[in-house]
Amino acid sequence: MNKHTQFIFRNAAGLSVILLLLLSCTEELSIADFAEYYKNYEQEIRIEGLLDNSNFANSIIRVDRTILVTDTSLYNGRDDNGDWVPYTDENGNNRWDEGEPLNDDIGFNYGGPNDEPEGRGNGIADAGEPHVDDYIEILPQIHDSTMASVILREAASQNFVAEFIWETQASKFDVIFGPGGPPEAMASNPYLTYYYGAYIPAPEYAQIELDENLEYQLVLTTSEGRIITATTDIVGPPVNVIWEDTNWVGDTLVSHNNNYAFMTWSNSSLSSFCAIYVDEYFGAESSKDFYSSLAVSFFTNDTTGLPDFQGNFGGFALGIYQVKFESVNETYGNYVYSGLPLRDRELSNWRDQDGNVVLGALGSKAAIDFYLRLTSPNG
Repeated sequence: MNKHTQFIFRNAAGLSVILLLLLSCTEELSIADFAEYYKNYEQEIRIEGLLDNSNFANSIIRVDRTILVTDTSLYNGRDDNGDWVPYTDENGNNRWDEGEPLNDDIGFNYGGPNDEPEGRGNGIADAGEPHVDDYIEILPQIHDSTMASVILREAASQNFVAEFIWETQASKFDVIFGPGGPPEAMASNPYLTYYYGAYIPAPEYAQIELDENLEYQLVLTTSEGRIITATTDIVGPPVNVIWEDTNWVGDTLVSHNNNYAFMTWSNSSLSSFCAIYVDEYFGAESSKDFYSSLAVSFFTNDTTGLPDFQGNFGGFALGIYQVKFESVNETYGNYVYSGLPLRDRELSNWRDQDGNVVLGALGSKAAIDFYLRLTSPNG
């Protein structure tokens, strides 16, 4: 197993550049000050689609309208829908005292786990706190639920495969608030689960099995009659998984190395991208996002010729986690890795009937998942 596989967090490079720019500034500027540069900007459609080869019912097509970060009608630093909850003044003295519930009034601008954040317990809904300019306010205003039809076909034969329909709670994700730091510190940070709308397979097509030997085409028809299409190949799930110094107990992989486990695996196809998801597990239907990354393999296994990956699960608090390794095909992996800037049309495989490029990407994924228990050597 080659040990040169690199794990790359989405947009990490971009974040580093932003931090450098911020640190070099001597004057605080509002992003709205740059609105004049984008006054002629026209909103576009952005389509992100993934066909799930492990469970077709989990396939999803997200159609959103692009927005500008200078749009102060959306990003206004206020709790527009009134769901921000201040601290609980248990002793009635009109101020927050240590030990009283903070609720959403946790503050912002955390420097670290032990630093006092700005605005903590001040009774004001500050930008950066839960429920202020959050996804509940933003997402409904950018989702496009008006597609006249979303149809999946076999690319070569054009045979009908499935229809996708709009679902207001198609999927979900967690957002963690509070300070950074090691995983065991971040595990106690407050988090919110957000649901978002998208197009998913109609119930009668949920059990369809995709063929890895075929390419598939998605055809979207907008409410104005514009036809938008993209074609993708189908990736297989990760293979050749090896768990060092672990053993199976029922359906759970157990590591008796305190908070450490090491795993290696390959992709079953010629895709060099694999996503990793780790969720804290509390019980049936109860978990929260804990860690995720995009793994990129630059080397192949000398024996199998397949892309090599490795995962070091270290520093996590002892307990049970849900782990998913998800192969992502090359098209979608390149799209995620690049971040696809608004002016970059190179990585999009969506085209309308006139050959114009549409932002986004259509790809495929396939996953394996399991439970991982980290326990002490004597546990």
